This record gives sequence, structure tokens and C-alpha cells, in this order.
Amino acid sequence: MRLQRTAAALGAALTSLVVLTGCSSSWGADAGLPEAGDMAAIEKLVGSHTMCSDLRTGVGDSGAMGSEAKDPAWAIKERGVCGDDARDTVTLLSVSDMEKFQQTARRAAAGGNGTRFLLGQDFALVAHDESTAKALLKSDVLLFTCEKGFKVPDGYRNEKLLVDGCALTDYLPG
Repeated sequence: MRLQRTAAALGAALTSLVVLTGCSSSWGADAGLPEAGDMAAIEKLVGSHTMCSDLRTGVGDSGAMGSEAKDPAWAIKERGVCGDDARDTVTLLSVSDMEKFQQTARRAAAGGNGTRFLLGQDFALVAHDESTAKALLKSDVLLFTCEKGFKVPDGYRNEKLLVDGCALTDYLPG
């Protein structure tokens, strides 16, 4: 009986510690990154800031992140593309393991195949033009890049990542 009370007290103390320190199990929550949960929620977030009509999932290897979406190293659960009526403007990626995703993006950048992503807690976006990327930054996603020599200027956010050698920021170089 005493062991049960001790275990219950320890559990309550740990819960209180998590609440008081603001720790969370979800990466990016402390940075205020949005969480989507599924492709429909990602589409809704994107569509509230830029044109995201005609969402297509399960698309082939063509386009941004087409072949990477099939590689388990990227931890991409689902890939979709949407845009305006004339062209694709955004690639949507539902990510199951953000640490694996960031590590693989860092390796790709080191090999000369880097991509700039806009990250939420559990998803990534690839904007196909600068005006779309700027519009999406208003949704609280942040730019994730592992470009060699990339520096975040003073006055911009520079958030903590799960991997070293990359940046997570609200700075979007022109």
C-alpha cells in the first residue's frame, strides 16, 4: 500500500514539474509552431494563407519531394501538392518523426541537394515561390534550412532545432 502511495505521489510530482516548466513532448510547441495532425489540417492551414486548391495526394515522383516521400529516411507519412488553377504552388508533407526529417534534410544539404522548408510541429511545406513562402510565414510556420553559410540576421527569430547545423527562423532571404 505504501508503495502505491509513493508511486502516486511521484507521478503527481512529475506531472506538476512538466506543467510548471512548460515542457512538452511535441517538438516545436515551445516555439509556437502550428500542429496539423493530418493532411486535411495541413491543407486548411495553407489554404487560409495562400491558394491551395485541387489538393492531390499520392502523386508520383515528379515535383518537390516526390522521390524523397518514398524514402523512409525522410519519415514522410503523406505527400500532397496544391496550388492555384494554373500551377502547383505548395508541397505539403505530413511528417511522422521530425528528428529523422531534419537529420535527412541536413544530410541532403551537405550533399548539395538542400531544400528550404517551412516547418510546423508535425509537417513541412515547400513553397514554390517567394510570395507564397512569405504568405505562409504568417501562419506561424518557420523557415528551416541547412544551407551552408546561412546566417539569421539580428532581430529575427532563431529557434532551437533537433539537429545541429541548420536554422529555424522567421527570416526569409530575398
